[in-house]
Amino acid sequence: MHYEQISSLEEFLSQVERRLLDPERRVSVSFPITAIIPWDGDALARINKSILDSVSGSANLYAIFTGASGAAECSLRYLGKTTKKLARQRITNHLFRKHEKTGSKLAQVLAHACDGGTVEIAWIEVHTESLRNYLEEELIIRHPEADWNRENRTKLKASFETSGLTLEDMTN
Repeated sequence: MHYEQISSLEEFLSQVERRLLDPERRVSVSFPITAIIPWDGDALARINKSILDSVSGSANLYAIFTGASGAAECSLRYLGKTTKKLARQRITNHLFRKHEKTGSKLAQVLAHACDGGTVEIAWIEVHTESLRNYLEEELIIRHPEADWNRENRTKLKASFETSGLTLEDMTN
């Protein structure tokens, strides 16, 4: 079968992309030194309670951005999806404390925050909720710079290997 209305779906994807990636929608996550050395996920969740309260029940697509310490600009690092019902827990897993069974980005966030970098998050609510799967997949394809997404890391690694380089060569 062939879906005849693909152009309207692609236009919706573009609207979602503009809204999700709009710098005005981003919220800075607080990582005070007293809560990151040593890492205290419970304290960080309490400190960032207003973000978690806002995400709860109102996010099913989200983006994580990072920036260098003191830098004005942040880079897109991760695009994700969740159900509105589980949004608070999913964002907590990414930013503050990880449940062993999740594929969260806590290790990357921890390393970045401990290095003095900034972290921002943006989210939107999409109706119907089942569209979040399609939208996340297409946004990841559109944004290969979101290098915390495993799909993009795999592509990036393959392109380096084709050129005879490894990711380790680029970081040393």
